[in-house]
Amino acid sequence: MVRVALLKAVVVALFLMLLGTEHASAHSWYPDRCCNGHDCRKVDKIDYLADGGMLMHAGPMRVFIPRYFVQGLSEDGDAHVCAVSIAVDVYMPVCVFMPGLI
Repeated sequence: MVRVALLKAVVVALFLMLLGTEHASAHSWYPDRCCNGHDCRKVDKIDYLADGGMLMHAGPMRVFIPRYFVQGLSEDGDAHVCAVSIAVDVYMPVCVFMPGLI
């Protein structure tokens, strides 16, 4: 009985570790300066603005990216944004990662 309970606990712990590892590795390429305490997400949609800027939609976040904001190269082929909340529903970009040309 004790062995069965211990085995179940080990299986659950391993499963949870695998879930955590998969989540961490998906974003392990974000630099610390971008994600350390910030909200970093894959971008769902990008609206390109007439002034050359972008409005990135990432989950509930809408982040305005100015035209000359320095962008990094995404390592997974998707656009990503890291931002800090500066007011209710207002985010300031910290880092932007865009897919490169292949």
